[in-house]
Amino acid sequence: MRGTTVLPGEGNNGEPTGEGMPTHRLEVPMPNALPFAIGTFDTIGPMSRASFPHRHTFHEIVHVTGGTGRHVVDLAGFALRPPHLCFICPGQVHHWEGVSGLRGRVILFTDDFLVDHPADRDTLRELGRRSWLELPGEAADRVARLVAELDDEYRTGADGFQGVLRALLHVLVVRAA
Repeated sequence: MRGTTVLPGEGNNGEPTGEGMPTHRLEVPMPNALPFAIGTFDTIGPMSRASFPHRHTFHEIVHVTGGTGRHVVDLAGFALRPPHLCFICPGQVHHWEGVSGLRGRVILFTDDFLVDHPADRDTLRELGRRSWLELPGEAADRVARLVAELDDEYRTGADGFQGVLRALLHVLVVRAA
């Protein structure tokens, strides 16, 4: 992912916010220029594990499958004891502390991507309030399969993949809720 950081003091379109906190916006390179991206922490890039407080203009769902340290969302710290699923809404402040061996996938998308399921916006905001979900037993397996399907569909890019991505994302959001 390139160019996803707006410098401190700038908003979504470079407008001053006066808050001085870095804000990341979603810019996906071609050919998948959807308001959606998925990948590992490594393929998404170093900003996916930023150790400084920042916010986004987009939704982020983090599926943590390995690692140690803490994830802080809106000043609440969560110790890594994978597997976890974390929901970060636009505007929420988060960062990683003392993280080592972080593994999993990151799903990034804007409200515009939720066109087929607009009610998911409210559900995601509710999930963002509790943010960090532990995944016991079968729930961990189901989420892992669903996230792997999302990743495979995104990378394959077959005909109609946008609709499949939207449907799979909807299933993930509903199951998490």
